[in-house]
Amino acid sequence: MPRNPISILSIALLLAILGAGTGAQVAPQDPAAGQPVALPELPQTPAVQPVVLNGLGETVLSPRIRNITQVHNTMPHKLVGIGIVTGLAQTGSSDRGTRQAILNIVRQLGLNLTISDVVGGTTTLVTLTCELPPFAKEGQMLDVKCEVMTDASSLRGGELLPAELKGVDGQTYVVASGPLLVSGYVAGGANAQIKQNPSATAWLSNGGLVIRNQPSSYYSESGALELRLLNPSPYNAASVAQGVDAALEGSRAIVTPVDSSLVRIELPSTERTDQNAIRVLNLIGDVRVPVENPAKVTIDQTSGTVLAGEGVLISPCVVGLSELTISIVEDEAVSQPGPLSQGETTRLGATRVEVSNQNTALKKVGGGATVADLLQNLEKLGLTPVQLVSVFQALDQGGFLHARLEVR
Repeated sequence: MPRNPISILSIALLLAILGAGTGAQVAPQDPAAGQPVALPELPQTPAVQPVVLNGLGETVLSPRIRNITQVHNTMPHKLVGIGIVTGLAQTGSSDRGTRQAILNIVRQLGLNLTISDVVGGTTTLVTLTCELPPFAKEGQMLDVKCEVMTDASSLRGGELLPAELKGVDGQTYVVASGPLLVSGYVAGGANAQIKQNPSATAWLSNGGLVIRNQPSSYYSESGALELRLLNPSPYNAASVAQGVDAALEGSRAIVTPVDSSLVRIELPSTERTDQNAIRVLNLIGDVRVPVENPAKVTIDQTSGTVLAGEGVLISPCVVGLSELTISIVEDEAVSQPGPLSQGETTRLGATRVEVSNQNTALKKVGGGATVADLLQNLEKLGLTPVQLVSVFQALDQGGFLHARLEVR
């Protein structure tokens, strides 16, 4: 009996719809053998969690590569300049330098004056600073910071006259001008004055105009992409290199951890274009890699603030605190002779020395591998800020502190 072609087509369509609905892959037919060709399975790479705990209970962070590295030779260009701010309500400067700068501008505009004709109080000289980002183009607007360099008390209400900002090469890259934004204020009279927030600093929002392109390149002098680590360490460099190598697998890129702060990506000479650099940086930027917790203790002597990484270790030891106080007091007395005697009234001086010695009992400090353990050990001692610095210095000198100590 001949087969019905419509029925065969209907069955084929039904199977195709069922296969698509269940997510199954339909293998293509090999025209030579009439058998389906096996499709290769895609590798299942588990997503890296940003925060996990290891076997010791310590936190392991896995940030994105873009957040812990920076392209080595794409650094901002520091610019500096000097300008004149006008329009101040008697909060400016009247020094000779400011009046001379105003006189120079006035003479350039064709008005012949002397320095005695220039009255201060409404103007002042300011320093101008800004950062020219890499790949900055002509016409781009930047924020400029203004700071008083004279005895002016406030920049509130002032406006910056056009001024140039130059780089370390002596070239002018930015021209700035416009009204200043000041957060604080100064108000006062003959006998009183009120100040709110520092007002000797102001910002020129989008007041800097780029007039010269910043020469920049993604590639170093050797022709490679170089990533600089924000927190250098051999472990972090190896981890970043491994993550970049995995992301660029199958390409002709060669990834090398140069040292603890630099990872180099070498591309073939035919692929060293800015477009490929952007593509590579965008591809590896979202890759998460594990980084180590720095074994470092930072102490601020003034405030007594202690910053300790989670991986800080302290060997078990015994700590005893002793505080010796010596007070020297000068007492004065008056010797009065008796009545009808030939003596004279004199002053007698006496020195009194007081010694106070306060000792605390020896307290055991256990080893700690986490911040919680470290804080628990320190709370047992009841340390003051001065004692805290002394104890950490003693632990470091004795070899009980297994971390780098930094005292500020």
